[in-house]
Amino acid sequence: MKLYRKQAVGIGILFLTAMASYMVGSELTSSSVNSANQFTNINMNFLQIGIILEFINSAAVLGIAVLFHRILKTYSETTSILYVLSRSLEAFLLLICSVCTLTIALTNPQNVQVVAPYLLSMRELLFQTAMIALGAGSIFMCQTLFISRLIPRPLSILGIVGYAALLLSGLLSLFGYHQFGMMLFIPGALFEIAFPLWLFWKGFTPKAPNGRLTDSV
Repeated sequence: MKLYRKQAVGIGILFLTAMASYMVGSELTSSSVNSANQFTNINMNFLQIGIILEFINSAAVLGIAVLFHRILKTYSETTSILYVLSRSLEAFLLLICSVCTLTIALTNPQNVQVVAPYLLSMRELLFQTAMIALGAGSIFMCQTLFISRLIPRPLSILGIVGYAALLLSGLLSLFGYHQFGMMLFIPGALFEIAFPLWLFWKGFTPKAPNGRLTDSV
């Protein structure tokens, strides 16, 4: 029996939308600023498109939280609250990241060389904090998916490993260890591709009895 079919498809679409929009958007915003001559020749077209895409990502993240809330609440109210809070925090922090980049473009040319490095550092800090929030909340989400068997357990395990790696990547980056970042992103990226594809194909198909789990967090 397939449960929450419409929500499953919606969550799948939003996962892929969030991933694609942020990957392209962050690349456009970063390249438009980093390629500028001392922050005075910013490609505004790329920057505007990039920021719009980053805003779309934040909206998609909030949409995921809303659609997932009802599903997770059926099995663990604590997890549903934690997940909504973590993804809402992620969306907010990434939105502020976009504002930091936009502020560079709007800063007076006489001051931009002083202000821009601080804003870029703030953007990086906010991004890593957002990844920590995403990783922490999503570990519990995948744990609930594992226990309830709403998706295949190997896929849930990939999610747990992926988001734990993302959480670790964020923490290491905060302490200056950036060299492990890309490698630690890989398991989570694989999950965020495989998970929505599974939702499109099968949706949520629990093999365990439908009922509330004992909250363990």
